[in-house]
Amino acid sequence: MTSDPAVDARTDEELMRVYQAGSQEAFDELYARYAKPIYNFLRRMAQPRDAADDLFQKTFLKLHTGRHQYRPQAPFRHWIFTIARNVLRDDARHQRRQPIAKSDVFNEQIGMERAKDPRGHSPEIDLIVSEAIGALPLTQREVIVLNRYRGMSYAEIGEVLGISENAVKQRAFQAMQKLRRSLDIVTGELKEP
Repeated sequence: MTSDPAVDARTDEELMRVYQAGSQEAFDELYARYAKPIYNFLRRMAQPRDAADDLFQKTFLKLHTGRHQYRPQAPFRHWIFTIARNVLRDDARHQRRQPIAKSDVFNEQIGMERAKDPRGHSPEIDLIVSEAIGALPLTQREVIVLNRYRGMSYAEIGEVLGISENAVKQRAFQAMQKLRRSLDIVTGELKEP
Protein backbone atom coordinates (compact mmCIF):
# COMPACT_ATOMS: atom_id res chain seq x y z
CA MET A 1 0.00 0.00 0.00
CA THR A 2 1.07 3.59 -0.43
CA SER A 3 2.60 5.50 2.42
CA ASP A 4 0.51 8.62 1.87
CA PRO A 5 -2.43 8.64 4.35
CA ALA A 6 -4.33 11.05 2.10
CA VAL A 7 -4.29 8.47 -0.71
CA ASP A 8 -5.06 5.57 1.65
CA ALA A 9 -8.13 7.35 3.04
CA ARG A 10 -9.77 7.96 -0.34
CA THR A 11 -12.58 5.84 -1.65
CA ASP A 12 -12.02 3.63 -4.67
CA GLU A 13 -14.11 6.00 -6.76
CA GLU A 14 -12.04 9.03 -5.67
CA LEU A 15 -8.83 7.17 -6.42
CA MET A 16 -10.10 6.24 -9.86
CA ARG A 17 -10.93 9.88 -10.64
CA VAL A 18 -7.40 10.90 -9.57
CA TYR A 19 -5.95 8.04 -11.60
CA GLN A 20 -7.92 9.22 -14.64
CA ALA A 21 -6.16 12.57 -14.20
CA GLY A 22 -2.79 10.78 -14.35
CA SER A 23 -1.82 9.87 -10.78
CA GLN A 24 0.37 6.76 -10.64
CA GLU A 25 0.07 6.77 -6.84
CA ALA A 26 -3.73 6.45 -7.12
CA PHE A 27 -3.32 3.48 -9.46
CA ASP A 28 -0.83 1.88 -7.06
CA GLU A 29 -3.36 2.10 -4.24
CA LEU A 30 -6.18 0.65 -6.37
CA TYR A 31 -3.85 -2.15 -7.40
CA ALA A 32 -2.94 -2.82 -3.77
CA ARG A 33 -6.64 -3.02 -2.88
CA TYR A 34 -7.79 -5.17 -5.80
CA ALA A 35 -4.88 -7.31 -7.02
CA LYS A 36 -5.53 -10.20 -4.66
CA PRO A 37 -9.36 -10.28 -4.97
CA ILE A 38 -9.18 -10.09 -8.77
CA TYR A 39 -6.45 -12.71 -9.00
CA ASN A 40 -8.34 -15.08 -6.70
CA PHE A 41 -11.55 -14.55 -8.70
CA LEU A 42 -9.75 -15.37 -11.95
CA ARG A 43 -7.99 -18.38 -10.43
CA ARG A 44 -11.31 -19.84 -9.31
CA MET A 45 -13.01 -19.12 -12.64
CA ALA A 46 -10.39 -19.67 -15.37
CA GLN A 47 -10.32 -22.82 -17.51
CA PRO A 48 -7.53 -23.95 -17.64
CA ARG A 49 -6.54 -22.68 -14.22
CA ASP A 50 -2.99 -21.81 -15.18
CA ALA A 51 -4.42 -19.06 -17.41
CA ALA A 52 -5.17 -16.87 -14.36
CA ASP A 53 -1.82 -15.03 -14.48
CA ASP A 54 -2.36 -13.97 -18.07
CA LEU A 55 -6.00 -13.03 -17.44
CA PHE A 56 -4.95 -11.01 -14.40
CA GLN A 57 -2.51 -8.97 -16.49
CA LYS A 58 -5.14 -8.46 -19.19
CA THR A 59 -7.63 -7.24 -16.60
CA PHE A 60 -5.32 -4.53 -15.27
CA LEU A 61 -4.23 -3.61 -18.79
CA LYS A 62 -7.90 -3.14 -19.74
CA LEU A 63 -8.43 -1.08 -16.58
CA HIS A 64 -5.53 1.14 -17.64
CA THR A 65 -6.52 1.49 -21.29
CA GLY A 66 -10.20 1.98 -20.42
CA ARG A 67 -9.70 4.25 -17.41
CA HIS A 68 -11.30 7.21 -19.16
CA GLN A 69 -14.50 5.21 -19.70
CA TYR A 70 -15.05 4.77 -15.96
CA ARG A 71 -18.03 6.71 -14.61
CA PRO A 72 -18.08 7.30 -10.84
CA GLN A 73 -21.84 6.66 -10.66
CA ALA A 74 -21.01 2.95 -10.60
CA PRO A 75 -18.98 1.55 -7.72
CA PHE A 76 -15.38 0.92 -8.77
CA ARG A 77 -15.52 -2.57 -7.27
CA HIS A 78 -18.31 -3.53 -9.68
CA TRP A 79 -16.49 -1.95 -12.60
CA ILE A 80 -13.21 -3.83 -12.08
CA PHE A 81 -14.97 -7.16 -11.50
CA THR A 82 -16.95 -6.54 -14.69
CA ILE A 83 -13.66 -6.02 -16.55
CA ALA A 84 -12.28 -9.26 -15.07
CA ARG A 85 -15.47 -11.09 -16.01
CA ASN A 86 -15.31 -9.80 -19.59
CA VAL A 87 -11.65 -10.82 -19.88
CA LEU A 88 -12.62 -14.24 -18.59
CA ARG A 89 -15.48 -14.55 -21.09
CA ASP A 90 -13.26 -13.46 -23.98
CA ASP A 91 -10.78 -16.13 -22.95
CA ALA A 92 -13.54 -18.76 -22.68
CA ARG A 93 -14.73 -17.90 -26.21
CA HIS A 94 -11.16 -18.22 -27.45
CA GLN A 95 -10.75 -21.56 -25.64
CA ARG A 96 -13.92 -22.95 -27.25
CA ARG A 97 -12.30 -22.46 -30.63
CA GLN A 98 -9.34 -24.61 -29.61
CA PRO A 99 -9.18 -28.15 -28.28
CA ILE A 100 -9.25 -28.09 -24.48
CA ALA A 101 -7.63 -30.60 -22.19
CA LYS A 102 -9.24 -30.69 -18.74
CA SER A 103 -6.67 -29.45 -16.25
CA ASP A 104 -6.30 -30.39 -12.61
CA VAL A 105 -4.02 -27.41 -11.95
CA PHE A 106 -6.88 -25.49 -10.30
CA ASN A 107 -7.67 -28.33 -7.98
CA GLU A 108 -4.04 -28.78 -6.99
CA GLN A 109 -3.59 -25.05 -6.38
CA ILE A 110 -6.76 -24.77 -4.31
CA GLY A 111 -5.84 -27.92 -2.41
CA MET A 112 -2.42 -26.51 -1.54
CA GLU A 113 -3.95 -23.15 -0.63
CA ARG A 114 -6.51 -24.82 1.62
CA ALA A 115 -3.94 -27.13 3.21
CA LYS A 116 -2.55 -24.00 4.84
CA ASP A 117 -6.04 -22.83 5.85
CA PRO A 118 -6.03 -22.00 9.59
CA ARG A 119 -9.81 -22.45 9.81
CA GLY A 120 -9.38 -26.20 9.93
CA HIS A 121 -10.99 -27.10 6.62
CA SER A 122 -10.03 -30.51 5.29
CA PRO A 123 -7.91 -30.11 2.15
CA GLU A 124 -9.55 -33.21 0.64
CA ILE A 125 -13.07 -31.89 1.14
CA ASP A 126 -12.13 -28.45 -0.12
CA LEU A 127 -10.56 -30.06 -3.17
CA ILE A 128 -13.77 -32.00 -3.87
CA VAL A 129 -15.86 -28.83 -3.48
CA SER A 130 -13.45 -26.91 -5.73
CA GLU A 131 -13.74 -29.60 -8.41
CA ALA A 132 -17.53 -29.47 -8.18
CA ILE A 133 -17.54 -25.67 -8.50
CA GLY A 134 -15.10 -25.89 -11.42
CA ALA A 135 -17.48 -28.26 -13.22
CA LEU A 136 -20.38 -25.77 -13.09
CA PRO A 137 -21.28 -23.82 -16.23
CA LEU A 138 -19.52 -20.43 -16.29
CA THR A 139 -22.75 -18.48 -15.67
CA GLN A 140 -23.42 -20.43 -12.47
CA ARG A 141 -19.79 -20.65 -11.36
CA GLU A 142 -19.33 -16.87 -11.51
CA VAL A 143 -22.36 -16.32 -9.25
CA ILE A 144 -21.06 -18.79 -6.67
CA VAL A 145 -17.52 -17.41 -6.74
CA LEU A 146 -18.60 -13.76 -6.53
CA ASN A 147 -20.99 -14.52 -3.67
CA ARG A 148 -19.13 -17.10 -1.60
CA TYR A 149 -15.53 -16.08 -2.23
CA ARG A 150 -15.80 -12.34 -2.93
CA GLY A 151 -18.68 -11.65 -0.52
CA MET A 152 -20.86 -9.81 -3.03
CA SER A 153 -24.60 -9.63 -2.50
CA TYR A 154 -26.96 -10.89 -5.19
CA ALA A 155 -27.81 -7.28 -6.06
CA GLU A 156 -24.10 -6.43 -6.49
CA ILE A 157 -23.56 -9.54 -8.61
CA GLY A 158 -26.50 -8.52 -10.78
CA GLU A 159 -24.85 -5.15 -11.40
CA VAL A 160 -21.54 -6.79 -12.31
CA LEU A 161 -23.19 -9.35 -14.61
CA GLY A 162 -25.74 -6.97 -16.06
CA ILE A 163 -28.72 -9.10 -15.00
CA SER A 164 -31.48 -8.76 -12.44
CA GLU A 165 -31.10 -9.81 -8.83
CA ASN A 166 -33.78 -12.47 -9.42
CA ALA A 167 -31.77 -13.90 -12.32
CA VAL A 168 -28.73 -14.08 -10.02
CA LYS A 169 -30.79 -15.87 -7.39
CA GLN A 170 -32.01 -18.34 -9.99
CA ARG A 171 -28.46 -19.06 -11.18
CA ALA A 172 -27.33 -19.49 -7.57
CA PHE A 173 -30.20 -21.88 -6.87
CA GLN A 174 -29.43 -23.95 -9.97
CA ALA A 175 -25.73 -23.99 -9.11
CA MET A 176 -26.40 -25.10 -5.55
CA GLN A 177 -28.66 -27.91 -6.81
CA LYS A 178 -25.91 -29.12 -9.15
CA LEU A 179 -23.31 -28.86 -6.41
CA ARG A 180 -25.48 -30.87 -4.02
CA ARG A 181 -25.99 -33.59 -6.63
CA SER A 182 -22.28 -33.67 -7.44
CA LEU A 183 -21.27 -33.78 -3.81
CA ASP A 184 -23.89 -36.42 -2.98
CA ILE A 185 -22.44 -38.65 -5.71
CA VAL A 186 -18.88 -38.09 -4.49
CA THR A 187 -19.69 -38.59 -0.80
CA GLY A 188 -21.64 -41.73 -1.69
CA GLU A 189 -18.58 -43.07 -3.51
CA LEU A 190 -16.37 -42.21 -0.53
CA LYS A 191 -18.58 -44.13 1.90
CA GLU A 192 -18.53 -47.37 -0.09
CA PRO A 193 -15.72 -49.80 0.93
